[in-house]
Amino acid sequence: MNHTERLKNIWQSVYDNSSEVVSVIENFFDPDYEQCINGSTMHRTAYINHVIAQKQNIIIERIDYKHIIEKEDELFAIYYPKGKNLAGLSIKAEVIAYFKFKNDKIFRIHGQVRLIDGNLSDVDMN
Repeated sequence: MNHTERLKNIWQSVYDNSSEVVSVIENFFDPDYEQCINGSTMHRTAYINHVIAQKQNIIIERIDYKHIIEKEDELFAIYYPKGKNLAGLSIKAEVIAYFKFKNDKIFRIHGQVRLIDGNLSDVDMN
Protein backbone atom coordinates (compact mmCIF):
# COMPACT_ATOMS: atom_id res chain seq x y z
CA MET A 1 0.00 0.00 0.00
CA ASN A 2 1.39 3.42 -0.90
CA HIS A 3 1.19 6.37 1.47
CA THR A 4 -1.67 7.97 -0.47
CA GLU A 5 -3.88 4.93 0.09
CA ARG A 6 -2.61 4.69 3.66
CA LEU A 7 -3.54 8.32 4.40
CA LYS A 8 -7.04 7.86 3.00
CA ASN A 9 -7.52 4.71 5.09
CA ILE A 10 -6.21 6.45 8.19
CA TRP A 11 -8.63 9.38 7.91
CA GLN A 12 -11.50 7.02 7.14
CA SER A 13 -10.67 5.03 10.30
CA VAL A 14 -10.06 8.07 12.51
CA TYR A 15 -13.40 9.68 11.62
CA ASP A 16 -15.48 6.49 11.46
CA ASN A 17 -18.07 7.00 14.19
CA SER A 18 -17.90 3.34 15.19
CA SER A 19 -14.11 3.38 15.67
CA GLU A 20 -12.38 3.64 19.02
CA VAL A 21 -10.13 6.71 18.76
CA VAL A 22 -7.28 5.59 21.02
CA SER A 23 -6.73 2.24 19.31
CA VAL A 24 -6.99 3.74 15.81
CA ILE A 25 -4.44 6.45 16.57
CA GLU A 26 -2.11 4.03 18.33
CA ASN A 27 -2.34 1.78 15.26
CA PHE A 28 -1.71 4.46 12.61
CA PHE A 29 0.35 7.17 14.35
CA ASP A 30 3.95 6.77 15.50
CA PRO A 31 4.49 6.90 19.31
CA ASP A 32 6.59 10.05 18.75
CA TYR A 33 3.93 11.64 16.53
CA GLU A 34 3.90 15.43 16.40
CA GLN A 35 1.76 17.82 14.43
CA CYS A 36 1.86 21.54 13.90
CA ILE A 37 -1.45 22.80 12.53
CA ASN A 38 -2.07 26.53 12.19
CA GLY A 39 1.00 27.10 14.36
CA SER A 40 -0.26 24.95 17.26
CA THR A 41 1.84 21.89 18.14
CA MET A 42 0.38 18.63 19.51
CA HIS A 43 1.85 15.26 20.32
CA ARG A 44 0.03 11.93 20.09
CA THR A 45 -1.73 12.04 23.49
CA ALA A 46 -3.03 15.58 22.94
CA TYR A 47 -4.08 14.62 19.41
CA ILE A 48 -6.11 11.70 20.76
CA ASN A 49 -7.96 14.11 23.08
CA HIS A 50 -8.44 16.55 20.18
CA VAL A 51 -10.05 13.88 17.96
CA ILE A 52 -12.27 12.66 20.80
CA ALA A 53 -13.51 16.24 21.32
CA GLN A 54 -14.13 16.69 17.58
CA LYS A 55 -16.09 13.45 17.31
CA GLN A 56 -18.35 14.57 20.17
CA ASN A 57 -19.42 17.56 18.08
CA ILE A 58 -19.15 16.65 14.39
CA ILE A 59 -19.54 13.85 11.89
CA ILE A 60 -17.14 13.82 8.92
CA GLU A 61 -19.15 12.38 6.05
CA ARG A 62 -16.45 12.43 3.40
CA ILE A 63 -13.08 13.86 2.45
CA ASP A 64 -12.52 15.14 -1.08
CA TYR A 65 -8.87 14.99 -2.13
CA LYS A 66 -7.84 17.67 -4.62
CA HIS A 67 -4.05 17.14 -4.89
CA ILE A 68 -1.68 14.55 -3.46
CA ILE A 69 2.05 14.38 -4.17
CA GLU A 70 3.98 11.45 -2.74
CA LYS A 71 7.73 10.83 -2.65
CA GLU A 72 9.29 8.07 -0.55
CA ASP A 73 8.12 8.61 3.07
CA GLU A 74 6.72 12.09 2.44
CA LEU A 75 3.35 13.21 1.18
CA PHE A 76 1.80 16.60 0.46
CA ALA A 77 -1.97 16.89 0.21
CA ILE A 78 -4.76 19.39 -0.27
CA TYR A 79 -8.11 17.99 0.78
CA TYR A 80 -11.58 19.03 1.94
CA PRO A 81 -13.27 17.29 4.89
CA LYS A 82 -17.05 17.73 4.78
CA GLY A 83 -19.64 16.86 7.37
CA LYS A 84 -22.19 18.13 9.85
CA ASN A 85 -22.35 19.19 13.46
CA LEU A 86 -24.81 17.54 15.84
CA ALA A 87 -27.47 20.11 14.92
CA GLY A 88 -27.16 19.07 11.25
CA LEU A 89 -25.39 22.24 10.10
CA SER A 90 -22.78 21.90 7.36
CA ILE A 91 -19.05 21.85 8.12
CA LYS A 92 -16.38 22.12 5.44
CA ALA A 93 -12.66 22.79 5.78
CA GLU A 94 -9.66 23.12 3.51
CA VAL A 95 -6.53 21.28 4.65
CA ILE A 96 -3.08 21.89 3.17
CA ALA A 97 -0.63 19.52 4.81
CA TYR A 98 2.77 17.85 4.66
CA PHE A 99 3.02 14.31 6.08
CA LYS A 100 6.12 12.36 7.08
CA PHE A 101 5.74 8.59 7.55
CA LYS A 102 7.96 6.34 9.64
CA ASN A 103 7.50 2.56 9.54
CA ASP A 104 4.21 3.09 7.65
CA LYS A 105 2.77 5.26 10.43
CA ILE A 106 2.23 9.01 10.43
CA PHE A 107 5.23 10.53 12.17
CA ARG A 108 4.78 14.27 11.50
CA ILE A 109 2.12 16.55 10.06
CA HIS A 110 2.69 20.20 9.35
CA GLY A 111 -0.20 22.12 7.85
CA GLN A 112 -2.89 24.71 7.71
CA VAL A 113 -6.61 24.18 8.20
CA ARG A 114 -9.10 26.79 7.08
CA LEU A 115 -12.74 26.46 8.04
CA ILE A 116 -14.85 27.23 4.97
CA ASP A 117 -18.27 26.54 6.44
CA GLY A 118 -19.34 25.87 10.02
CA ASN A 119 -18.65 26.88 13.59
CA LEU A 120 -15.07 26.98 14.97
CA SER A 121 -16.18 25.54 18.30
CA ASP A 122 -17.69 22.49 16.55
CA VAL A 123 -14.36 21.53 15.01
CA ASP A 124 -12.27 22.41 18.08
CA MET A 125 -10.26 25.00 16.15
CA ASN A 126 -10.50 27.96 18.48
